[in-house]
Amino acid sequence: MSAQSDNNEAALIVPDPEEAAYAEIIIPLALPRNYTWYIPSEFRPVVQPGVRVEVELRQKKYAGIVQQLVHKKPEAFSPKPILNVLDEEPIVYEKQLTFWQWMAHYYMCTQGEVMQAAIPANFKLTSESILQFNETTETDPASLSNDEFMIYEALEIKRSLKMNEVQQVLDKAHVYPVVKKLLDKKICFIYEHLVEKFKPKTETYVTLHPQFRSEEKLELLLNTWSKAPKQLALLLSFLHLSKESPEVKRADLLKKSNATAQQLKALTEKQILLVRQMNVDRIPQLPASIHIDFELSDAQQKAIENIQSVFKEKEVCLLHGVTASGKTQIYARLMETQLKAGKQVLYMLPEIALTAQLIRRLQKYFGGHIIVYHSRFNPHERVEIWNRVKSGQASIVLGARSALFLPFQQLSLIIVDEEHDPSYKQQDPAPRYQGRDAAIYLSTLTGAQVLLGSATPSLETLYNADKNKYGKVVLEERFGKVNLPTLEIIDLKRIVQKEKGRIMLSPQLKAAINDSLNEKKQ
Repeated sequence: MSAQSDNNEAALIVPDPEEAAYAEIIIPLALPRNYTWYIPSEFRPVVQPGVRVEVELRQKKYAGIVQQLVHKKPEAFSPKPILNVLDEEPIVYEKQLTFWQWMAHYYMCTQGEVMQAAIPANFKLTSESILQFNETTETDPASLSNDEFMIYEALEIKRSLKMNEVQQVLDKAHVYPVVKKLLDKKICFIYEHLVEKFKPKTETYVTLHPQFRSEEKLELLLNTWSKAPKQLALLLSFLHLSKESPEVKRADLLKKSNATAQQLKALTEKQILLVRQMNVDRIPQLPASIHIDFELSDAQQKAIENIQSVFKEKEVCLLHGVTASGKTQIYARLMETQLKAGKQVLYMLPEIALTAQLIRRLQKYFGGHIIVYHSRFNPHERVEIWNRVKSGQASIVLGARSALFLPFQQLSLIIVDEEHDPSYKQQDPAPRYQGRDAAIYLSTLTGAQVLLGSATPSLETLYNADKNKYGKVVLEERFGKVNLPTLEIIDLKRIVQKEKGRIMLSPQLKAAINDSLNEKKQ
C-alpha cells in the first residue's frame, strides 16, 4: 500500500527485500503520485505493466493498472500485497502508459485522472460493501431494535448480505445507521468486494445434433418421421435457415416456423437439435472489404503525392484545402494504402462532425475494417470496441478525441480533420487536454504520421507550418472544379431603416431568401 496508509502496515510480514518484487500501480483516483504494492510470489509470473490488479487502499478495494515493476523495496514504508490479478494479458500497452505519463505531466493532472478518462468504465470495476455474519457473536436478539433484528435474522440465514439486500430487507434507502450499530455490537463485520461490470451479450442459438450431421442419417430421420407434424415443420424450417449458417438464432427459428418453445424443447430432448448460449457482438460487424468507387481529380492526386513527399521528411503535415475540395477522398486513399500494408489508422473528427452520412460513406469504402468510437456508445459497447482495436480486428478507427486512448498496436497514420475545431479541447473534468496536440505526441511514441486537415487552419498550426516545423500542402480547387461562392460583405450600420432597432436580416439577404423559396429550394 502507500506510505500514507494506516499504521497497521508496519506489522505486515514482508519477505526479504532482496527477493521481493514490487509494482507501481495507477489507481483511478486523483492521487498526488502512484503508490507501490508488494507482489506475492504466486502472482509474479503474471504481473506485468498494463494488467489490472486488485489492491486495497484505505480499506477500499480498487482495480488498478500496473505502471511498472519495481525490484527495490520502498524505504519509507512496508507495502501491502496485491490481492488478485484480474487479467491474463495487459489491457493497455506500455506505449499507452507512457502516453498517460506525458499527459499527466503536460496537462498538470494525475495519472489516475488520465486512467479514468482513458479506459472504458466497465474495466474499472466497483467496490461493493458486504456484511458478513460473525459466527462467534453472543448477542442476545431480544436486545436489538426491530431494524437490527431483521438484519440479524437475515444474516443468520444467508451468512452475508450486500448493501442493496440490506436496503430491501429494511425497505428503506438509508441503512447505514443500522449497519453501524450492528458493527459496533460485533454481530457482523464488513468487507469490500470488487464487482466486474462488463458482461458479454449472449444470444440463444440452435444447431443440429452431431449424430444427424451426416446426410444419410438426416435423410433417414426425415423419411421415417411419422408423428408430431409441427415438430417436423420446425425441423424443416431449421434446415432451411441453416443453409446460410449452421447456427440459427432461436428467436428467428421460432418466428419463421411459427412454432412454440415447447416444440423446440421436444426436439432437443429427442437429441435432434441442440440449444446453447453464445457470446455475440453488441455492435454489428460488416464484412471486411475495400471498395473505393471514385477517381481522384488531378489536384487531389497531386495533393496526395505532395503529402507523401512531406512524410518522408516530417511527421506532421497540414492539408489546407478549401471547403468542398474533396479532403475526405484524399483521406480515404491514404487510409487504403495503410490498410493494404497491414497497419492501423486513427481518423479523428470533432464529435459534431461524426454524422451518420459520413459513417455510411466510409463503411461503404472499407466495410468491417472501420469501427466508430464516440461518447454515445454505452460502457459495454466501449469494451467491445476496445477489444477489437487491441486484437487488430479494427484497422481504421473513426472517432472523437477520446479515441486517442484506444490500444493501437500498428498505428501508422493519424488524421485530424477540422483540426481548428475547439471541441478537440477537453474542458472538464481532468485531463483537460487538446486532442490534436495529444495526437501529435502519440505519433512520436508509435512512429505514426499525422495529417492535419482544415479549410481554416488554427493560428498555431499555420505558425508551425510557416516555421517549417510541419509540412504544408495546399488544395485550392474545389472537387469537380465547382466555383467558390461569391462573398458580399454588408455593413448593417449603413442600412437606413424607418423604425429604430436592431436589423436581423439585411434587404439583400431577404431578397436572396425569397429567390430561393420562389425556386422551391431550401
